[in-house]
Amino acid sequence: MFDSRIRLKHPLLAGVFAFLIPGAGHFYQGRYFKAAIYFGCILGLFLTGMAMAEWQAVQPPVKGALSKGKGGSVLKFAAQSGVGLPVLFGLIQRERFESPNNINVTTIASKLTVPFRGEVSYRDEHGNHSGQATGTLALEPVAGAFGKGSISGNFSGKIDGEQIAFELSDHVEIASPISAQKSRSLAAGLSRVVNGRKEEIGYLRGTIPRSFWNWFEVPMDASEEEDLHRRLGKYHELAMVFTWIAGLLNILAIWDAVEGPAYGYGDEYTPPPKTPETA
Repeated sequence: MFDSRIRLKHPLLAGVFAFLIPGAGHFYQGRYFKAAIYFGCILGLFLTGMAMAEWQAVQPPVKGALSKGKGGSVLKFAAQSGVGLPVLFGLIQRERFESPNNINVTTIASKLTVPFRGEVSYRDEHGNHSGQATGTLALEPVAGAFGKGSISGNFSGKIDGEQIAFELSDHVEIASPISAQKSRSLAAGLSRVVNGRKEEIGYLRGTIPRSFWNWFEVPMDASEEEDLHRRLGKYHELAMVFTWIAGLLNILAIWDAVEGPAYGYGDEYTPPPKTPETA
């Protein structure tokens, strides 16, 4: 029953706002106290779950998930989607992840400096060497064979605690930019100039950071999800429950924005009038 004592403005529009951002519909209606409660409590519960799951609780289902026997992932996402935009962003990430352009990178548009961690193997006049390396990669676009763009640069850092630097060959390959993994794998050849000619002397393999917006809410494959669950244990399950509850709670908030408070009026109990006492 609509309550004429509360001005709901355009209830359907308020419901859309309440769906997109918890509390936004009530703010639009001028119901500021409820807007603050819904915004703080629902989003707070959702973000708590996200933080507990290392910001990877939202996993949009892949296209055709139902036909692939992955109905559970659809139900999980449906429960979370009540929170609105913070979850629906995952659908954009799914499109980016499944794009045919999301492939391994062998060329870049401009210079790039990134931290590196991995292993290095090379040979010099003293023999063969290998070890774990940490340092910085300075990458730059170059013209490769047959005029095709490629990547080169240099590495400077430490191998097993020893300071060292290398030039990279133009055989550098970086993993696809968009993935649920927070780091990107990278492989590159190492080179040096011998008798005026550049020759490869080894390789480095490891990882560089992936930007937040290129892993946040990106779909995981089964092995990635199992690894997250293995590392977090029961906290993963608790995090998922928090995000589900937040989504379902916002459905009630949307209802309140559209219909008004859930109380009746006009049917209150009125006691019968008292009869005057007689002497």
